[in-house]
Amino acid sequence: MISEIEFPSKTTIYGKESESYYRDSFQVSVRHNGLNAKDVYHRIFGYMPKSMQLALKIRNAVVKMFGFSASSTEMSLSLNEIEEGRKAGFLNIELVTDGEVVCGAYEPNMDMWLSVMKTSDHEFAVSTLVNLKTKSGKIYMAMIKPFHKVVAKYCIHQAIKAGRL
Repeated sequence: MISEIEFPSKTTIYGKESESYYRDSFQVSVRHNGLNAKDVYHRIFGYMPKSMQLALKIRNAVVKMFGFSASSTEMSLSLNEIEEGRKAGFLNIELVTDGEVVCGAYEPNMDMWLSVMKTSDHEFAVSTLVNLKTKSGKIYMAMIKPFHKVVAKYCIHQAIKAGRL
């Protein structure tokens, strides 16, 4: 089950908000016992659907024209590769603990973080925070915001549907 929740105050990305930002968070209920944040991160983002890879390629082609960084569309890492200092596509893995995995991306128009945080034995929060630094960043976010929630839920739903969560 996936539901939108209030942004969790216990995530390490809480409090990083700038004057202009976007954030959201989804609660994910898992069926499997004993999962930690790294497991859930991998089970969602380690199997990026081909449709999402295609969407990232299209996004890259469009945003390059507006001065944004085009990034690798290959975000999938094996479980053992998920460690601090590694890259997963355009994201830098910044924190890996049993309780939380945090990735970040930094560019002139915006800074972005993704967190997967364990909130109970069978629940995890998947959260995004984007600090918007320029007018271009704000326009870009206004254009993709309607799609972001759909994409986030889709990736999580695909992991549930495949029985990984």
